[in-house]
Amino acid sequence: MTYPSNKSIHKACYEQESHCIENKENEGTPIVGKVTGGLGTITANTPTRLPLTTVLFKTPGIKITQDGGITVQEDGEYFISFDGTFTTAAGRVITFSIFTPNFSGTALSGAGVATLAELVCLRAGDTVYVTVTSNVSVAALTITGILVVAKVED
Repeated sequence: MTYPSNKSIHKACYEQESHCIENKENEGTPIVGKVTGGLGTITANTPTRLPLTTVLFKTPGIKITQDGGITVQEDGEYFISFDGTFTTAAGRVITFSIFTPNFSGTALSGAGVATLAELVCLRAGDTVYVTVTSNVSVAALTITGILVVAKVED
């Protein structure tokens, strides 16, 4: 297994490499989930879970949560990718945050788009989800996102 050069970021994964083991029973079976969803309103300074509930692709080993997110059913290292779009306005700042039990990150954003990609160790039952925060309340806007979670093979 190869790791990025900045090992301090992924220290928990390295120290717990036993959680990133391959499930030999399902060897070679891809585990991938891809969901999308959107919001039309947002309250200022209140993190709101992005309802990523529309399934675009799902294999066994993945569950889609009712409130928007992807739950993995196997321990291992996973590639997480998020892409979001939002309507822009002067003075409005939209922040997308991606969460798992042992990782949180903020998508880089600008000009109405946001993106994040990361390798993260997950345990069976862990859920990956996205929250959105705005510095102002907006009653009519469009915020959409696509979340992909895929198990990485050794």
